[in-house]
Amino acid sequence: MSELSNHELQHWMARCDDMQVANERLREERDEIKEELERAIIRAEVLLEELAQANSVISRIQVAMSQGQEL
Repeated sequence: MSELSNHELQHWMARCDDMQVANERLREERDEIKEELERAIIRAEVLLEELAQANSVISRIQVAMSQGQEL
């Protein structure tokens, strides 16, 4: 192999190694983001349930007040 071809091969091998490292970092970041998203979805579901309960309480209070009941 000529000097230039050997140098070029080493260059592209180094580039491939760099790209593999970058690809692995992206996979790790993607996995972390997926986990964050799953936690956020669970939290949103909990908050929606709490909101529904609060709306129910408010509705009952409004009905009671409209009927003149003391709270």
